Amino acid sequence: MKNLTFIALVIFILTSCKKDINSNTQGLSLAEFNSKFSVPTQSFNGVAGTAFTITGAKGIKLDFPANAFLDVSGNPVIGNVKLSLKEVLSKRDILLSGKFTESNGQLLVSGGEFQILALQNGQLLKLNPAATVNINVPTTLSAAPMDLFEFKQTTGSDSTWMLNQKARVFTAPAYYQFSLPSFGWVNCDYFYSNPGPKTTVTAGPVYAGIVPSIKEQRAYLIFDNFNNVIGLPFVMTVNKHQSYVNSLPIGMTGKLIIISVDINDKIYFGATGFTVSSGLNLNIPVSLANQSVIDNYLNNL
Repeated sequence: MKNLTFIALVIFILTSCKKDINSNTQGLSLAEFNSKFSVPTQSFNGVAGTAFTITGAKGIKLDFPANAFLDVSGNPVIGNVKLSLKEVLSKRDILLSGKFTESNGQLLVSGGEFQILALQNGQLLKLNPAATVNINVPTTLSAAPMDLFEFKQTTGSDSTWMLNQKARVFTAPAYYQFSLPSFGWVNCDYFYSNPGPKTTVTAGPVYAGIVPSIKEQRAYLIFDNFNNVIGLPFVMTVNKHQSYVNSLPIGMTGKLIIISVDINDKIYFGATGFTVSSGLNLNIPVSLANQSVIDNYLNNL
């Protein structure tokens, strides 16, 4: 199962969706959605031959030593470099980032995620393995001990959070502290452990009135009692969104969100609370959305 960005969704056509909704119907468009609800990319400048520090709007701090960058051929970089940073420090951020808290089907509890990239003349740079880039991630989500994960491609075609077994994350009063392992997506996490019985959860939308022609759709589970957001891929064999088989502990509570896009690029939205029970199936009302409906919901996660 592939991890996808929040609105770069699994594409499928519901077998029952035969009527088109009027293209003039009011509602949030796909372009408006992406503009409003993407995790912002922050830009910084630095000089490769000198030490410098960047700090994100949400408090993630990166201390770069001199000579921290290599080009694609492995040569030291000199001169000006550009840095881009995305900070993911809330359940809302996790949802909008598309980097969900799972590792090969196992649930993770997040203490904060970020993406850091370095470029020169539009070309991605590599981290010099001889350089130590010190990172501070605010303990906004948690102060529990964490491990370090990187978002990497597996031996198959999928990408997932993979534990960096060499890295160590230290917990200071207000920050997680560690050394940057590489440019890309990095996550302070630990594996969620629950010895109780587990089950498979399925979900689907219920459209009121005229059924729209849906071209893209995605479902998400957001848990109440720990920092975890997962996607439910659409499984053709059951014609529903489905969790990993027997992966969700019975008794857990949370929220299910479904986001759909019709052929006219209009956004549909539905949400409900749930308690995981054996073989739980959730069918939730989904309707045309406007910005305030989605914004209000996400702000109260």
